[in-house]
Amino acid sequence: MRKPEIPTEIRAHIDKVLEQSGQQFSSGDLQASLRTALQAWELIPEPKEKWDYYPQSLSSGFVIDFADLGDKESCLQWIETMAVMYDDPNREDHQVLMQEGEAMFKLGDTEKAFRAFSRIEEIYGRKGFAGDQKAYLKYLDEQRTRQTSGGT
Repeated sequence: MRKPEIPTEIRAHIDKVLEQSGQQFSSGDLQASLRTALQAWELIPEPKEKWDYYPQSLSSGFVIDFADLGDKESCLQWIETMAVMYDDPNREDHQVLMQEGEAMFKLGDTEKAFRAFSRIEEIYGRKGFAGDQKAYLKYLDEQRTRQTSGGT
């Protein structure tokens, strides 16, 4: 069942703010882009998780943005928010798991990355990794080999 869309006038305002964020990102200013995108987040009516598209898209993007900035604490907070926005308390949604795994991998938290990627494989099999994501499947295989051979 699809969630309702945010009212048109609010979506238009959010889009305008996100356009500005995109321009800042294109000019290479990730910090300013993120600050502006967070303003767009604040425009989403409460409870944010009841709406379609914007809460999911923005929270997912914030996970990667904070990982890119090396801010693990904020990244972890947004991973939790993203799971709520996707109605995924049990961590079963492919998008949520992949964003979490990629962010943790980027931040060097190999244990959390391994858990997220393992969960994807458990639920979706090896087909859960496509394109560039196949590198994470290779990572999973390498980690398992290390674990079974007694390495770290």
